[in-house]
Amino acid sequence: MKLATLITLFFTVSLGFSQSDLTLPIDFEKNVTNYDFIDFNGGTATVLDNPQSTGINTSEQVAQIVRDGGDIWAGSKMILESNLDFTTLNNISMKVFTAAPVGTTVKFKLEGTGETERDVQTTVSNEWETLTWDFTGEPANFNTIVFMFDFGNVGDGSTSSTFLFDDIEQIYGGEQIDLTVDFESSTINYTMSDFGGNESSLVTDPYDPDNLAMEVIKTPGAATWAGTTIGTPAGFATNIPLTLTDSKMSARVWSPLAGTPIRLKVEDSDDPTHTCETETNTAVSGWQVVEFDFINQAPGTELLSIGLGFGWTYNMASIFFNFGTEGTGETYYFDDVQFGETTIGINNYEINELSVFPNPANSHWTIYSENTDITLVEVFDLQGKRLLIINPDSHIVKIHATNLVKGIYFSKISTNLGTSIVRLLKK
Repeated sequence: MKLATLITLFFTVSLGFSQSDLTLPIDFEKNVTNYDFIDFNGGTATVLDNPQSTGINTSEQVAQIVRDGGDIWAGSKMILESNLDFTTLNNISMKVFTAAPVGTTVKFKLEGTGETERDVQTTVSNEWETLTWDFTGEPANFNTIVFMFDFGNVGDGSTSSTFLFDDIEQIYGGEQIDLTVDFESSTINYTMSDFGGNESSLVTDPYDPDNLAMEVIKTPGAATWAGTTIGTPAGFATNIPLTLTDSKMSARVWSPLAGTPIRLKVEDSDDPTHTCETETNTAVSGWQVVEFDFINQAPGTELLSIGLGFGWTYNMASIFFNFGTEGTGETYYFDDVQFGETTIGINNYEINELSVFPNPANSHWTIYSENTDITLVEVFDLQGKRLLIINPDSHIVKIHATNLVKGIYFSKISTNLGTSIVRLLKK
């Protein structure tokens, strides 16, 4: 009786000590054993000699999870010594090897006071790759890391249900995104969150080699509601200051067709039931600035006045191209997402035929005319003093801003069709 009690006490103390002593990074080379894993619902984790010592991972030991039966969420977890802090190191990365098909979902979940999770998909098979999960903005509430490979399917114990992983660590993924979003900063995390069949990527603007924009492909068969959240699930660094009198946002978008419905939804990243949606249509094919007014909510969605009346705040925005129609593989682009009315004024010229980006700008603005060449560009300060004059005779003009101080300027743009006054912001 005493011996059994001592054995039970020994293993209890050993298990508790091992689990509470774990900290990131974890490389499975020492001080980590099978007892550090808590398996659940059909997942079995072990630490073993690396059976695939190739490519980017030639370390001696790795971890393995085999899924055999059980539930679609089978996996294993590890308890850390203390809660994870994502203030600076806002991403978690991990090396993964599997024979499962490309596109297999790997869910990384955090538990503690509440829970949160992120999904990524594998991009290779039968070789090591580094996968990254973005937890920007998450509170320091979690001390348990949960591994769920091939989430959504029941494992069968085969090589396709066997997963090797190694080198779990926190890394810096860039500053949290915030408005205005112009995709030009080298320090901001421009990770997008796609859903419903969208695939987004940051690319060089095919119409301006000096500009970066977000490309969105609505893949064949993508849902009618397929969209892209502008940023990670943490949303923007600050709330969108929507009010009943200041209810507009704008974006510069590219669509292959005029009349394409584009929807913008704002919501609370902590409560997805707190939303407001509005919709507009493109006026031309190609680049144009579109404006979203949340006073004019989309049919069947919540009124902005109701949300504000309940004290709701919004810190996340999602954009939906060709809303209401399944994807066919068409490509769209967006850039320069900002709060407030569009910065382009109208003066004998259609607003949707002229674009300025990025705006605000650090180094330069690009003026793009849809239907005619720009013949003259003049830049003035708020006192009306002309600072720059350009005679481009081209449909694209670059205005250099490096020698201008931070503030507001106005540009008079002349074309064969008329003139327009554009407000320029230098940051």
